[in-house]
Amino acid sequence: MRQVLISGGGSGIGLACARRFLAAGERVLFCGRNRERLESALRELEAAHPGQVAARVCDVSRAAEVTALGQWLRAEALPIDVLVNNAGLFVAGSLLKAEEEQAQAMWETQVLGPWRLLKICADPALRQGRPLRVVNVISVTALKAYAACGFYGATKAALASLMDTARAELRDKGVEISNVYPGATETPIWGGRELDYSKMMDADAVAAAVQACADASSRALVEELVLRPASGDL
Repeated sequence: MRQVLISGGGSGIGLACARRFLAAGERVLFCGRNRERLESALRELEAAHPGQVAARVCDVSRAAEVTALGQWLRAEALPIDVLVNNAGLFVAGSLLKAEEEQAQAMWETQVLGPWRLLKICADPALRQGRPLRVVNVISVTALKAYAACGFYGATKAALASLMDTARAELRDKGVEISNVYPGATETPIWGGRELDYSKMMDADAVAAAVQACADASSRALVEELVLRPASGDL
């Protein structure tokens, strides 16, 4: 039984990933910044998979909270076999009208947050010789410019570059890193905007791709995987 850590696991793609890994018999620890969502998700998952799942409040944009999570993992001797970097923050709007604090929040959440979690999970003292698979849920906005997605796309592109470098540095140390680039997906990140959600992918479709990356043969690594709605970009 592997131990899977999922950030942003209280809803959307993260929750869909938790359901899939639990159904496959893995043990899942998921974290997020919204306590209410975490507790609701934990009740659902614990009812179906008792003793297999745990949740902790952790806002990955806050270094102290990630440090505390790492300390807890070490104290409980819980090495992570699969890390799913999924937590995200989307603030739409014109690039020139973006607020400094919004840009900083997206940078902290989408670049520094995954980097912080990677450092913890890749620490040899925690891993104790176990291999680590990392799957980063990025976005097609890292690959193509979209109006009103400037800082979101920029932070996702930065995350992709950061994790490409980490893959090169850690490949021979038992750490294998995959980047998944989903297109428009129906999740709470849209904040209830009036959009045609029927043209989006559902969160489980992305979760299936994440699970496939994590389950790839030890002799194979899915380095990049792009998914878009069947009808194309919105």
